[in-house]
Amino acid sequence: MQVTLMIILWLENGKTMTLAIPYPREGLTEAEVHTAMFELLKREVILSENGVRATAFKKAYLRIVDEQALP
Repeated sequence: MQVTLMIILWLENGKTMTLAIPYPREGLTEAEVHTAMFELLKREVILSENGVRATAFKKAYLRIVDEQALP
């Protein structure tokens, strides 16, 4: 099973971008992610692949993928 932290951020052009972080710490809360993202956004260090600045946190969730062999 692979767990990935998905973080969706608003961009200054009104679109969104998604950050994918594999193997996040167990027990991580949305409040912790929000606090960390607030610090990064305040320092203006996150840009989209087109150079558009991320301006706000939208949401975070865990994507859990389980692979199963075919019989």
